[in-house]
Amino acid sequence: MTESKGIPSVSVITSTFTRAAHARATALGMPGARIVVLPSPLAPRTVPEVKRMAHEYAPEIVGLLTTK
Repeated sequence: MTESKGIPSVSVITSTFTRAAHARATALGMPGARIVVLPSPLAPRTVPEVKRMAHEYAPEIVGLLTTK
């Protein structure tokens, strides 16, 4: 885990995996893990839609990486 080495990280998941991601983070002793949740599902989305989502969520991801 990069967090344990002092390197900030953010997990990016889809809403289907929200509960599992939080449970896993807690089980690993990281209940405050930074997680960004994208709407599910991603598979049927077009490349332009996914690119749009990436631009939409980038500020949140960067913000989580640059704040303590």
